[in-house]
Amino acid sequence: MSSLTEVINRFSDRPVYRQLSDLLEARLVEQGRPGDRLPSESELSQQFDVNRLTVRRALNELSQRGLIETVHGRGSFVATPLVRYSISAGRDASLTRTMRELGHDVAIRLLSADRVGSQALQTALSSTGDVWVFRTLRMVDGQPWSYSETSIDVERFPGLAQDWTGETSLFEFLLDTHGVRMRRAHRSFAAGLADPVEAELLQIRVGAPVLEMKGLNIDQNGDPVALVAHRFRGDRVQLTVDLP
Repeated sequence: MSSLTEVINRFSDRPVYRQLSDLLEARLVEQGRPGDRLPSESELSQQFDVNRLTVRRALNELSQRGLIETVHGRGSFVATPLVRYSISAGRDASLTRTMRELGHDVAIRLLSADRVGSQALQTALSSTGDVWVFRTLRMVDGQPWSYSETSIDVERFPGLAQDWTGETSLFEFLLDTHGVRMRRAHRSFAAGLADPVEAELLQIRVGAPVLEMKGLNIDQNGDPVALVAHRFRGDRVQLTVDLP
């Protein structure tokens, strides 16, 4: 048996499953690499001389802490570390640029670009005409990170759907081609569950937790430019907000 087994104290006030989860966490921190497969429930049960229910509860604890991912029929694996992203009032609204400055590899895939007539979007953008709705998938360090919908006034940017291919961030494109520097006006946050489309794109199960961030971007003159709605993988992101 592993020497860690001897550390489990069945006379402790702390539940055995929680002691086991702490021991496994210490092992993962010291030895684990993203994607490594953990021993099966049966193997862990024998290794630590505990029943499989105790092992299952310990693994659930690790999953809730974001340390492992369990795939039905395949087992449990060391999770990819969270990607941390800081949001500051008044800063340029370029998620992609910020992540690249932090050393992450970021790629954007343009999924669709539609022209829609929506009263709600028109009101939010102070527009009287149609609105472009762009849907994109953002990859960070080779892994799906967020699914986004960005809405922009057609009248102000009539050729945007033909000119922007998604190879650069929308922020960079508008800055380079139109001289528009987008800034965040406001943001709201909510917890949600992945629907079938999001689950397929983000490579998670249907109903898995996602973090939704919505908001309005304005230009250097304070005029509305874009409505954004990001849906992040709940196990891949940690957002921090710098208060003024």
